[in-house]
Amino acid sequence: MKKFILAITILVFSINSNAQVKKAVVTKSTTSTTTVNSNKATNEVKAQKNVADLKAFTPLTDEMSSILLGLFKTKFNMLDDAGSTIERRQVVNKIIERKLESTLDGATFEKVKSNATLFKSLVD
Repeated sequence: MKKFILAITILVFSINSNAQVKKAVVTKSTTSTTTVNSNKATNEVKAQKNVADLKAFTPLTDEMSSILLGLFKTKFNMLDDAGSTIERRQVVNKIIERKLESTLDGATFEKVKSNATLFKSLVD
């Protein structure tokens, strides 16, 4: 009798838990996927250009180049997410400036910061 009650209880709870699960409707949107992929591609190219500009100005190791490439990819993704609001873009610029300062050594950062056009292109 106990096994029968246990079996009924398990059956009731399993039916209740399945009844509460909502199945998500998945619709594929090819345009949004294409837009995201093209944004990633353009962000990759922009990040590589920033690293190339920095390499042309100051020597960088391969490890530092890969770290900075990741930083600049993040920068462009954050700028895309920030949209067109000036305040958000300024916050992103400050974040990238601080990360660049912490990534580069002191002398290199000061050298880069002294070149206003390069620094602006790296941060903006």
